[in-house]
Amino acid sequence: MDLKAVKLLIERNAKKSWNPLGVKEGYCSSWAEGMSFPEKGETLLYTGCLYQMIPYIDMFARLLKGFENMNPALFSIAMKINELADSLGLDTISLLASIEISKRDRERYFNIVRNIANALTSAGVKFAYMKEEPYNGVLYHDLGMDDLFEAHVKRLARKIKETGAKRVITVDPHTTYMLNYLIKEFVEDFDVEVVHYMDVLLEKGYEPELIGPKEVVIHDPCYLARWNDLIDQPRTLLTRAGAKVREPEFSRKFTGCCGGPIESLFPSLSSKLAEKRMKELKESGSPCLTVMCPICLTNFQREADKLGVRVFDIMEVIK
Repeated sequence: MDLKAVKLLIERNAKKSWNPLGVKEGYCSSWAEGMSFPEKGETLLYTGCLYQMIPYIDMFARLLKGFENMNPALFSIAMKINELADSLGLDTISLLASIEISKRDRERYFNIVRNIANALTSAGVKFAYMKEEPYNGVLYHDLGMDDLFEAHVKRLARKIKETGAKRVITVDPHTTYMLNYLIKEFVEDFDVEVVHYMDVLLEKGYEPELIGPKEVVIHDPCYLARWNDLIDQPRTLLTRAGAKVREPEFSRKFTGCCGGPIESLFPSLSSKLAEKRMKELKESGSPCLTVMCPICLTNFQREADKLGVRVFDIMEVIK
């Protein structure tokens, strides 16, 4: 597969929509339709759009997996056709999504974000949201696209400031890490407090309700455990809800890799890593896996059926 062509595709999408997969910012915030949150406030719930993008990530991973075995000339033609469609103003992303992505898929991942928002509300947390919510930009950093990442996070910082936020609540490991560490390399005056929603729920003494399986094996996402030191928090919330938590052999800061984010360039290798990790998790004795990261969720979900396991985000197990 021509990796330069994939990089150019990501760059074109970013130029067009500030998103590497061409997902519109209005779509990223559409989880909040019908919910009455203000657009300005001292506390901001910022999702980073990763959960909402899962169906698009899956769609692109399937396409790229097919391209891996394609004749380079045919792959080049496919990229040229996409470039021509863009030049004619045709929205190929939306067209593909209308064919490949079901409403059920979208709603599942929207509901994870809604469950987080509802839990925070039940815990007494008042927050604003962004009606046109930007993607967090982390893929550009992961792929070494530094100029694009810098431009993206500077724009993101401006948009967060426009909400009047002094505190930002995040919902995934990558956004949390990016806002706590990476953005400060490029934005000197980014002085908002960044806190993960699980810390906020525990700070408020939240007592969750069990809505999923009674027994799960827990997978610690790399960025959650190693870089954000969020290890005991998900275990505490699951236990409070009455779930039995099984520990795999490799867990906490010695967790295994889910195969992300290389699904953007090497989907077959990503699948092999996901399958290896899921076998380790299954050996704990539970066929139900719980994760706290949208990248882990999508990578595991693609391999779940053939391994006979079920994959849940933590906010599909508790609420």
